[in-house]
Amino acid sequence: MNRPVFCALATLVAVSCSGQWDSLDYKARDTTRTLYDGGFDFREGVYFGFEDFRANRPSVALNDLLNDQGKPAGDLRQSNGKLFYLDSTGTKQRINLDRTWGFCNRDVVYVRIGDGFNRIGLMGSVAHIIFDNTYRNWGYYDPVFGVGGTSTTVQEQRLLDMETGTFLPVNSGGIYLAIQRDPVLLAEFEALPKRERNRDETIFRFMRRYNERYPLYFAK
Repeated sequence: MNRPVFCALATLVAVSCSGQWDSLDYKARDTTRTLYDGGFDFREGVYFGFEDFRANRPSVALNDLLNDQGKPAGDLRQSNGKLFYLDSTGTKQRINLDRTWGFCNRDVVYVRIGDGFNRIGLMGSVAHIIFDNTYRNWGYYDPVFGVGGTSTTVQEQRLLDMETGTFLPVNSGGIYLAIQRDPVLLAEFEALPKRERNRDETIFRFMRRYNERYPLYFAK
């Protein structure tokens, strides 16, 4: 996708969604949950699963995380995968970051996808993530010396369905699955010519409209 086009679309989504959220009637909001907005306070720490993220409840809070020297972890992005915490018995436990869903540091949420942890760029009931993914061709790999082969790193993107935690492709099929809970939008999308459905502008337009109609909430 043309990057300048994407940046413009990203700005459009962020601004438009913000305006919709600000216009909501406060009394109509769900009092058991907190509406997401640009100043939302995510609790910092490591999420073992998607459910912990949606509950805004880290599996291990940042204040309880230690580095390999037993000191406060600080910036999780610089941990090099060496994070520990003390369990209920006081025993030091290591966290395998590669098996976690993600983490939050300084109010920014990072998700395990592609070659590592990548921030959620556009937050909403349908979110958007850009990440690097490396593919290796093992055609010339030497199993004895462990060398050979070629690798290619490409930039990819995904939609994240905040209802299910599913990563969806940024194409007509992905946005179709993302908006299927809204029969009005779904009917409008299905009425479009197939060529129109696959355009980036169409995909992000329906993403924006869905997020306007279904604001994102987190548990208090």
